[in-house]
Amino acid sequence: MRRVRQPLLAAGLATLATAATLGLAPGAAGAAGAAAPAPRISVNWFGTADVRAHTATIGGRYACGAERGLAYIEVHLGQRVRRDSVTGFGFGVIGACTDDRTAGTWTATIPADSGAFRGGPATATARLVVEPNSLTETTEPLRLIPRCPRR
Repeated sequence: MRRVRQPLLAAGLATLATAATLGLAPGAAGAAGAAAPAPRISVNWFGTADVRAHTATIGGRYACGAERGLAYIEVHLGQRVRRDSVTGFGFGVIGACTDDRTAGTWTATIPADSGAFRGGPATATARLVVEPNSLTETTEPLRLIPRCPRR
């Protein structure tokens, strides 16, 4: 049998005791009671790029969880186009998280800071903000599809 170093064993036991005290141990969440659901946000796998307008439109889903208040989405979009990076920032307005409206879909049109978004891979960071003090963020890859203008 392999010998265990005493300081290492003591540190491991102290960490387990601290985790159990804080309720971080497996199964502790059920014992302490069910926590209120946290807000969630996701980004769709595909968006559109309008090269002529220098914009991209992306969307996704949100869930307010137990939070209530004025809510909106902040979106940062980045794309590598040839040797340059194209970035942009935009908002998706969803109104408010209320007892009647706890989840839904969002859409945001993001203007490019410089250059133009094109079809291809991109990365979006979306934040669900529920006033006054809730913030949930996700960073997800997506693919922008070129939007063909109608004549």
